[in-house]
Amino acid sequence: MEGGFDAVRHRAVADRAGLPLASTTYYFESLEDLVVEAVSHVCHDDMDAIRDRTSHLTRRRRGCEATAEALADVFVGDDRELLTTRCETVVLAQRFPRLRPLLVNRGKLLGELHHEVLEKSGRTVATASIAQLMAVEEGAVVRALSDSVDDVHAATYEALTHVVDALAPSGR
Repeated sequence: MEGGFDAVRHRAVADRAGLPLASTTYYFESLEDLVVEAVSHVCHDDMDAIRDRTSHLTRRRRGCEATAEALADVFVGDDRELLTTRCETVVLAQRFPRLRPLLVNRGKLLGELHHEVLEKSGRTVATASIAQLMAVEEGAVVRALSDSVDDVHAATYEALTHVVDALAPSGR
């Protein structure tokens, strides 16, 4: 994560792990093999953190702002480096097609976790609406990161407050 995925090279990984270069080239024949494993590892850690935050979210009826806050808390968190890496993986999948199934699976899991957060917040939501909500959320994160906004969480919260009631209305 320190140098982004462009820094993932056999020699760099071997040096960081304190292993001879032959170890990484033996287990990871190509650069794509190495990158796929690095992305898989980072995605796993990211999903574990999101699952943990989701599990700690209490079940209660939330208004628009409180629901937007819960979504930002769970899916943005406070690790800017991890968010940057999450965004990088999407672009990286265009150069490394073997990443696409991994990212499709991650997207499905994120959708399920969004559904859980919304349900815990007393919201009803259709699958298509979750995809739209996630698009707004991801767009806000990317925009905040690209604009070097200090508080990505706040920028995402602000964007979500404009769409939560329309995409995930309060249950009756």
